[in-house]
Amino acid sequence: MASHQTIVVELGSSRIKVGFAGESKPRRVLNDNGRFDGGDGGGGVSDGWSLGVNDNMTSGACNWASFFRYLSSPSSSSNAATATAADGPARAVATVYEWEKTLYPLFSHVLTSILYIQRPARHRMLLLVNDEFPPRNFREALHRVLLEYLGVGGVWLVNGGVFESVYYLMEGLPSSSPLPSSGRPKARLVVDIGTHEARVVVYVAGSSTLADTNQATMAGYHSFVRQVLTNYKEMNENSDESGQSKTVTTLDDANAVVQAWVALSSSSLDDGTLDSPTISVNLSSYEYQPSQSSAQTTVQIPVQPLLRAFHQVYLDYANPSSLIFAILTSAMACPIDFRKVALQNILLLGGGSVALRHFGSSGSLDSKEKSATGLIQQLETAAMEACVSSQDESMEEGKEEEKKEDGSLAISSISRHRFKSLGGAVAGHVNNDGGRIGGINIQYPDPFAADMAAWVGGSIMGTLGHKQYQKKM
Repeated sequence: MASHQTIVVELGSSRIKVGFAGESKPRRVLNDNGRFDGGDGGGGVSDGWSLGVNDNMTSGACNWASFFRYLSSPSSSSNAATATAADGPARAVATVYEWEKTLYPLFSHVLTSILYIQRPARHRMLLLVNDEFPPRNFREALHRVLLEYLGVGGVWLVNGGVFESVYYLMEGLPSSSPLPSSGRPKARLVVDIGTHEARVVVYVAGSSTLADTNQATMAGYHSFVRQVLTNYKEMNENSDESGQSKTVTTLDDANAVVQAWVALSSSSLDDGTLDSPTISVNLSSYEYQPSQSSAQTTVQIPVQPLLRAFHQVYLDYANPSSLIFAILTSAMACPIDFRKVALQNILLLGGGSVALRHFGSSGSLDSKEKSATGLIQQLETAAMEACVSSQDESMEEGKEEEKKEDGSLAISSISRHRFKSLGGAVAGHVNNDGGRIGGINIQYPDPFAADMAAWVGGSIMGTLGHKQYQKKM
């Protein structure tokens, strides 16, 4: 019983993980079943999701709010608990009472129906929250529900929980750095690709996360899928003029295209090429022509809008909303003594990084280079392109501004010079054998799953004798 005194709960935007400290995986993972719409089936942005709860007294649904989606656009949702002060005057700030109505049935369900705890006072709870600065009303309601209403023995709300807990996990693993150096890295740059947002921060060994390096951008998996849908809708508008039928029209269709391309990329790892301009996808909303057989359930979809969306959301260093821009900006904000080691130890976390781990690029779209397979390789390549040396730039003088890969606006000289100071740290150096030593190195927290690493780190934290737990006064 002693090993089960601390409950570990990770509050995510689309998943809530629950279990006991000292265990290797959570007892239960609550999720929104991968819904992409806003609850009305129209493909809108969801402000939260409904979780069925049963506390052995009443059965119903708890509307869990994704409260740390600060970068989301204002919504007309009637659920006030989804609103935060950072959303601006267009949305009301959720009161403590409104948060209590959301949190009480959730944690009552966790204690009684998932963990089967009869005496909450004998347990303390460690809460991992992805937000560095959760809303004050949320914090107050959380402590009131757990300490006063449910009688939990102690509560520790770990701000920036993903980044704090993963430190305890990584420090217990052997060093995976390719550099021939002893000891553990002094700093890591952690990238959490979630459902809607991606967050980047640098943490220093023996200390904590560096607040100045904290970056957040709309580069989560659902945000990427919405960009995919936008690109295909633009293609559909052009197809209307030519009389062709529409293809990708819903977020579920866009997600099907993404997953089909990831599966194709995974199967093409051996040859390293993805030269097909189209991909075969089963689209639920596609209107098949009368001439097509009823047994035919797939349609050929062009991949260029998909790859363009991936470049826009993750690889376009000239786009302030892209993931690579957030990564390099976080490194620039890091103290100069830690920049090089942080870039050499970048860690990918979150469900979005798992879903896109084998996302490949097509060699047919760029004849100059061989296609890249995997999220890591493409991010490293984008970082190298963003931090080109001044010698390479001088060769381009007198030429036209180079076009971005998605064919939109030209990349300005300001964008090409913005991250030039990181060139040495990103590129590393070449040894006598022609091999590259150092430079940017992105990795997953193997052997742990990237979407479970934060909870496992919290499980380790819960077994330690920390004294940050707040008790009922």
